[in-house]
Amino acid sequence: MRRWTSQIPNIISLARLLSAPLLGWLVLERRFGMALAATFAVSLTDWLDGWTARRLNGGETKAGVILDPLADKTMLVTLFLCCGPAGLIPVWLVALVMGRDLVIVAGASLVRAVKGPMRFSPMAVGKVSTFFQILSVLLVLIVGAIHGGAWAARSSFWLRTLADLCLAETAFFTIASGLAYIRRGIAMARLPGQKRV
Repeated sequence: MRRWTSQIPNIISLARLLSAPLLGWLVLERRFGMALAATFAVSLTDWLDGWTARRLNGGETKAGVILDPLADKTMLVTLFLCCGPAGLIPVWLVALVMGRDLVIVAGASLVRAVKGPMRFSPMAVGKVSTFFQILSVLLVLIVGAIHGGAWAARSSFWLRTLADLCLAETAFFTIASGLAYIRRGIAMARLPGQKRV
């Protein structure tokens, strides 16, 4: 019984991971109200799996350390990707965010290939970038839910201005964090040590 209950946080994280395609489909189908409600509901599971992990296991399991951030990132990437074709987020911004992530993944893989296993801890600017990405998705979904996606014409001035500012901040911190991670990757690659052959 104990072994089964210890897996509850991981099951919750897995459910959040598997919910990403549904959220993306709702956005692409322009069911923005349902997508917004589902996003809030799924986001609550992020708190729930952490709470159950602390209550049942005294902390995260080895699987939870991987599943939890993977579920969060998958959900955010899916929503961001789908908000572009749905007309909620400019396609160029979607491309910028996805491009930054690809550069980071490729750079980290290259450094590991050359230098061996290394720990890559998140940077503060990267966390700020993620915060504005999440806020942008929520704001544009709210706008879409209220105005059916035609927010440039019919949404209130303040809501539209807030969404625009948030998207601008997302672009700025995406570029800033991308450059910061590139600098870190170059510095790590130059560290003395045994190179892999």
